[in-house]
Amino acid sequence: MMTRRFEALLTIAASAIVIAFFASVPHWPSEWTTRDGPSIFGVSAPLLRGPSVLSNLKPVPTLNLTFPDDVATVVRRSGINGETGLIPTAAAITTFRLDATGDIVAVSSIPGADPIAPAAQDAGLRVHGHYALAIVDRGVTHVRWTENGVTYDVGSRTLADVARLTEVANTLR
Repeated sequence: MMTRRFEALLTIAASAIVIAFFASVPHWPSEWTTRDGPSIFGVSAPLLRGPSVLSNLKPVPTLNLTFPDDVATVVRRSGINGETGLIPTAAAITTFRLDATGDIVAVSSIPGADPIAPAAQDAGLRVHGHYALAIVDRGVTHVRWTENGVTYDVGSRTLADVARLTEVANTLR
């Protein structure tokens, strides 16, 4: 029983020290916070100055594109491995119903897919300014493009017009 009381006292004392430390920081002399850096063995180490390492990083690509609320509504969402329910942050296949026509459109990213590169005979399809490729597979029309290193796929069984499907894909964000 004595050890529990001792642990509680240590916890309270440590918490009080931490609170006192952070409460005192605004009252420190300005030279304490503006010097070059901590001194180690009497030698002052300069603070790191210059551009941030994070400023040179590319933005994180969006794996799950969506339509604006006035364009389509979500019908179903499933993981790329077929799981449904609560979807982790990884890519998902999202099925939408277009409000204007009622067509069903599936949107997904394709993990590990090769980037879609312009072909010798460019059909002129562009999604978000990137070259797009149209294919028909088992009665489903697909438009695929690569953006920020991620290959996306928009497919529909009922919307077979490639130009219209590309137009729909351009409304994704």
